[in-house]
Amino acid sequence: MARKDRVKKEKKKVGPVRRAVETLLLIVAICVFIYAGFNLYKIWSQNWEESKETTELQEIINVPKEEEKLDTFEPDFEALQKVNPDIVGWIVVLDTDISYPVVKGTDNEYYLTHTAYKTNNYAGAIFMDYRQDPQLSAKNTWIYGHNVHHGTMFAELANYMKQDYFDKHHYFYYYTPTANYKLEVFSAYVDKGDSDSYRLDYANDDAYQEYLTYVQSLSRINTGVQMNPTDHMITLYTCSYESGQNPSNTNTTDIEDRYFVHGKIIKALKGDLPMTNEI
Repeated sequence: MARKDRVKKEKKKVGPVRRAVETLLLIVAICVFIYAGFNLYKIWSQNWEESKETTELQEIINVPKEEEKLDTFEPDFEALQKVNPDIVGWIVVLDTDISYPVVKGTDNEYYLTHTAYKTNNYAGAIFMDYRQDPQLSAKNTWIYGHNVHHGTMFAELANYMKQDYFDKHHYFYYYTPTANYKLEVFSAYVDKGDSDSYRLDYANDDAYQEYLTYVQSLSRINTGVQMNPTDHMITLYTCSYESGQNPSNTNTTDIEDRYFVHGKIIKALKGDLPMTNEI
């Protein structure tokens, strides 16, 4: 009996302050759980929406998987531009999930957070620099995309940092409403986003050749591809997380490293090779 009385007395010692604290902690824990669940659902729903939209767009134009069919593939840009008139191209990198429309906005911000359907989504879209010509008249046309952690958008550009991958995947394809192009990877590496590697224009052919020599020297892979000032290229550009920075532990605006993959336009599969109206 004495033991029971002691237990009862100990229970009675739990005062209103302690109960209030315990209740508050319980409420906080529930709120944290709900908030975490909401964020997980939000991410899941945006991932699902991204996948759904990509599949719909690929089905609209029936994108082939085989290289020999890609050589003769002609996307239905009339159908694509009914979805979004900002669509100016389509890019395919063999044996990856990179098969996306390329959009061009009025700045380089909007499509960081909007899909090709103009849906608000953290994965964004694949987009051309707004300052450049969709006809690829620039010597070096820049195309951007996020490095999404679940492997979509431009995440698989990381593959080109390895020689054995390049040895089996030399080429990628870029299609426009007026011409289709086959490109061969010229150089691939990691550099800072604000480095000398990030240049959109060149004073003259000598400056362009100097740039070509420089970015080739940075390449992690030996491509054996040569370029001269008359050649055009497309540069694919996305964040690199090799240094440990990533959106889960760093503000995205503070991520400094980028993957650069330069592709030389080697053949016009349809139409003509780009004409240079600007350096």
